[in-house]
Amino acid sequence: MSWSITAEELADLVKNRDSGSEKDLANVHGGVEGLAKKINSDAKTGLPTSEASTEYSARREAFGNNYIPNRPPIGYFTFLKAALSDHTLIILMIAAVVSIGLGTGFPAPGESRSIAWVEGFAILVAVAVVSNVTATNDTLKDRKFRQLTAITEDRKVRVVRGGESTIVPINDILAGDVVLVETGDFIPADLILIEGSSLRSDESSMTGESDAVKKNAANPWLLSGCTITEGSGKGLAVATGVRSQWGQIKAATQDREESKTPLQEHLETLAENIGKLGVLIAVLTLIGLFIRWGIDTFKTQGVSGWNSYYLGQWVRFLITAITIIVVAVPEGLPLAVTLALAYSMLKMMKDQNLVRHLAACETMGGATNICSDKTGTLTQNRMTVVKLWAGKVIEEQPKDKTILNEHTLQLLNEGACINSTAFIQKRDSEKPEFIGLKTECALLMMANNLGTDYEKVRNELKIVKAWPFSSRLKRMSTIIQREEGMRIYTKGASEVILEICNQHMTDSGTVNNLTPELKAQLNKQIDAWASQGLRTLTLAYKELPSDTLIPEEGECPYEENLILIGIVGIQDPLRPEVSSSIATCRKAGITVRMVTGDNLLTAKQIAKECGILTEGGEALEGPVFRKLTLDQMDSIIPRLQVIARCSPEDKLTLVKRLIHHGEVVAVTGDGTNDVPALIAADVGFAMGICGTEVAKDACDIILLDDNFSSIEKAVMWGRGVYDSIRKFIQFQLTVNIVAVTVAFVGALSGGESPLQPVQLLWVNLIMDTMAALALATERPSKDLFNRPPHGRFSPLITYRMWRLIIGNSVLQLAILFWLYYGGAHVGFFEMNEPASLQSFKDSGIANPQDVYAEKHRAFEVKRSTVIFNTFVFQQIFNEFNARKLENEKNMFSKMKTSYIFIGVIVITIIVQFILVQFGGDFSKTAPLNGQTWAFCIGVGLFSLPWGFFLRFIPVPRQVPVTIDPNAGKEEVEMMESNTSAANVSEDAELITQDVETPRSRKSSKAPSVIIPTVDPVVDNYLPNTTSRGQNNWGIARQILTQVQVTRAFRRPIPDSISGTHV
Repeated sequence: MSWSITAEELADLVKNRDSGSEKDLANVHGGVEGLAKKINSDAKTGLPTSEASTEYSARREAFGNNYIPNRPPIGYFTFLKAALSDHTLIILMIAAVVSIGLGTGFPAPGESRSIAWVEGFAILVAVAVVSNVTATNDTLKDRKFRQLTAITEDRKVRVVRGGESTIVPINDILAGDVVLVETGDFIPADLILIEGSSLRSDESSMTGESDAVKKNAANPWLLSGCTITEGSGKGLAVATGVRSQWGQIKAATQDREESKTPLQEHLETLAENIGKLGVLIAVLTLIGLFIRWGIDTFKTQGVSGWNSYYLGQWVRFLITAITIIVVAVPEGLPLAVTLALAYSMLKMMKDQNLVRHLAACETMGGATNICSDKTGTLTQNRMTVVKLWAGKVIEEQPKDKTILNEHTLQLLNEGACINSTAFIQKRDSEKPEFIGLKTECALLMMANNLGTDYEKVRNELKIVKAWPFSSRLKRMSTIIQREEGMRIYTKGASEVILEICNQHMTDSGTVNNLTPELKAQLNKQIDAWASQGLRTLTLAYKELPSDTLIPEEGECPYEENLILIGIVGIQDPLRPEVSSSIATCRKAGITVRMVTGDNLLTAKQIAKECGILTEGGEALEGPVFRKLTLDQMDSIIPRLQVIARCSPEDKLTLVKRLIHHGEVVAVTGDGTNDVPALIAADVGFAMGICGTEVAKDACDIILLDDNFSSIEKAVMWGRGVYDSIRKFIQFQLTVNIVAVTVAFVGALSGGESPLQPVQLLWVNLIMDTMAALALATERPSKDLFNRPPHGRFSPLITYRMWRLIIGNSVLQLAILFWLYYGGAHVGFFEMNEPASLQSFKDSGIANPQDVYAEKHRAFEVKRSTVIFNTFVFQQIFNEFNARKLENEKNMFSKMKTSYIFIGVIVITIIVQFILVQFGGDFSKTAPLNGQTWAFCIGVGLFSLPWGFFLRFIPVPRQVPVTIDPNAGKEEVEMMESNTSAANVSEDAELITQDVETPRSRKSSKAPSVIIPTVDPVVDNYLPNTTSRGQNNWGIARQILTQVQVTRAFRRPIPDSISGTHV
């Protein structure tokens, strides 16, 4: 197949758009129609069907796919190099190498040169194991996140091929495709406009200009990566993949480092602070070891000269100190977050939640309010016209065209078909596929049932101008050209359209005046249908002269004195599982509110059916809500459960007021105008089926099935992630306290740590990587809904967690110190301390000093082994305690499904057995007999009843905090006071930051505040210059950066506005 233009020439047309390319388009290529012919396409019918048999292979080869290659995956050895770049590990490896050299060159007295290298080599092996495990985890994590990225970038695009509209994946867009776009769509490739109606594009992602750019013949370039903010149209794809403008930018920026989530950043800071404490203890240990060595060597033993093997002892002191640092630094904290997030994200996919921003997993667990749409989320989004008024009431699904006058039928069907951008695939099948707004699809199916082909109507009628649906005006209009003149068709909310009509069609096809009596009767009919849960729409028209001036900009000036055609009642059944999901959320302390564009009566009926609207709850219309003062809003919001006829501004205002009062808010949205609320909310949910691409880009989680029950599952997974991190902290802090304390005290009192460096490295592996894997991958259960949300500023470590951390640490330290200082006197431990040196001399054996030294070394190794083995089994069984954070008594519940946890425990026990029985000089252990093994396991097992007992110790109840603990004292006092809000000047009312601020990742110790302008609603709605594409997440950052472990014990704070925190 031959082509009259190359891929590079097509790309240059767009690239040189500011240098007169539109003139070349017209003069050289014969306009967009001529350009389409040069690439064997057609501006009306799209790609020819003849190429479909070869899957457009020749076209793909000539012009390329619409695929932008991602950065190559990071290799295993790259991650290994990064793991080995840790400064403490580098120092430890250097010290190990020096130890090998000094040990073989200058062995200590009584130590064989042939085995002196073993300790240093064992440390190198332990470091290799730790770093390789880390590299493996990082490799798996990178692979999982790449898979998730590929899923999130998958989009569906509407194109015309062979004269028929169809849906194709974004990667299948080819040069020559005719692409259909409308408000909210993402532009999938560089397009040249063929035709459009009031089309505007947001090109801020390409040019930095925030104003939407009008698209017409003078500026026909639709740039890839941008979005349609207004209107509809179609364009010819000319540059795809890496040749497109978006592809070139993405290829240049795809190597940027992934941003961390707020919890990851916070825990890395926490780990760093704990690590600093570990460094301090290590330095004190090193100093103490040198002082103890000096006293023992020069004073007690009376040595006066220098011996080269002293260097080896010093290096061992250094290794002990460094190992304490390695153990003290809880690098497993960020790893636990990563594992929990990766695991939950993949599992949430199966629950129909596509997570686009990692922080959403964390934040959703603390959600206290959910503001949900009705259509598709609470209902099934299977819309059917079941009622009709067209001069007379038809109380059944309109299917028989003979019941209507021919002229009325024509007007009704034309109004339904032309005032729509939806279309239907497989109309003749049992399960047709609806593309576009479901209300418009319902009207198209009504027209189809009444004998009208909507595609034929659209092809025959010439559209002069179309005004897309306005959420503010609640209507849309289209003007068509007829032989006799022009005609405007208008469709929208019933009460809105009815008010701008002054005539109506009769059942005989004539036009009569719309009297006040008939209008009142029709309003009564609308209310009756709305009370049955039906959504009502009204269609109207008006004839216009042929010389009517059509404005290029602004609102339609002819939407007045219209002729009423008909009113339709559309049924959208409630999802059967929604009522139970809402009841579950209510049980979990989450307030669910409905925000919908429907009629108030319809909204109240659906809200009652699904359990949102309860006794004492308030339901308002948007126009009423937005007229309230801030004081009035704050007083009614605790009872407000439904907002009908809700505009995007109303939804945004509600979200901002809730956040201002410390609530953690999730909100759903599907349209372009919902973007401000999706961004302002702590977690924004976009509809995967009916949502626009702009809404999906602005959200944090995409509901793949548009189902409210999926939000319930997101809450469960969010709480599970948060709990997984808390479980790991509860476990690791216990290990940290015990391991570092034993090493520190033992080294100072006995000259070296009871836990040898290789043993400590194994403990580090247990408590970091393996514990993170075990505790961060447990599947959450619905038991998590039995407690209230943790809220915005709740401490990460609760009183109950401190109870278990301190209690278990005390038990473990008591047992380990008893074994170290007093266990030598218990006979069955097979580690009895040998008699004094004098008794050996008195026995008359040869070389009594050497025999005594050898037996004493054997005793110390055996004692160290028993302490090491007991300590490890204490951690193994304490890991079961760590599975529960509250007062649950059964630590083994849900164990059958915790396969990874069980696997980690089994592997830990097996490796521990090998190290003890066969480690020898490598791990500084000695084999133990069955009796001693039973003792070590029994002592470790005692952690379970001890943990059970600790749960009965009363601690103060943790009250969820909804006020930033780091806010200024005056602000807190003001927020805690019972002073009426009416006493505070409205001008001084503090409200939350503007739309984009809640996503900001800038570090802040307290949420910023602004003073509203004259109109607080407008002030809330005005956007900042910050782009949503920057993945801002300030409020979530503030939630978690304010969680200070050292400030866990703080006084109770008054309940939040929702009243859910009891």
